[in-house]
Amino acid sequence: MKDLEERFAEIERRIRPLAAENRSHKKRIGELEEELNQTRRDVQKSAQFNDKQARLRERIEKILKALEAVDVNKI
Repeated sequence: MKDLEERFAEIERRIRPLAAENRSHKKRIGELEEELNQTRRDVQKSAQFNDKQARLRERIEKILKALEAVDVNKI
């Protein structure tokens, strides 16, 4: 019986640090997942900004072409 108690005590002694390490890893995984989600949101915002910028550039180019056409026609 004593041998069995010693074995369980050894198992408990080994499991405690593993459980603590597991909790630490879980916490870090949660932090990394949140960082990944934030990065995804940032990428999405950047893509939206780039789309808006491209549309504005197209509008400006159209306006400039129209102004050039008006200026050429007046000459």
